[in-house]
Amino acid sequence: MSAHKFRYFQAPRQQNEKVIYVPIPLIDVVINYKRGQMFNVLALVDSGASVNLFPASLGEKLGINIPKGKKHKIAGIGDIQIDSFLHEGIGIFIEGHKIETNAYFSYQQQIPLLGQNGFFDKCHKVLFNRKEEEIIISI
Repeated sequence: MSAHKFRYFQAPRQQNEKVIYVPIPLIDVVINYKRGQMFNVLALVDSGASVNLFPASLGEKLGINIPKGKKHKIAGIGDIQIDSFLHEGIGIFIEGHKIETNAYFSYQQQIPLLGQNGFFDKCHKVLFNRKEEEIIISI
């Protein structure tokens, strides 16, 4: 087992005509599909997401025919539903360690989400340390 530490990403936000920075748990990962080309992406480690949900544009870069996947409706905040397509054979690399998994791809999704099924369940431990603004992922 190996532990990997990531600093929270400082995301700029507009508040009262000032720019402030809000720490969010975005991590740099490498993603590929069926041993194909690899892409670096920033992904949100989202304990509230039930599955891995990626933008369809990322899937297309990976060479995936998005609509060929099994179609699902995914509900999010406010029970807003989006269409998504499930694909197997996704590799998520964290500092060289590969997690073989699946992901849902949607044309309505903008940022890659790493969720409970397909990411958290493949890790030994995912620790959010908000006070220190770091995430520790043990694989």
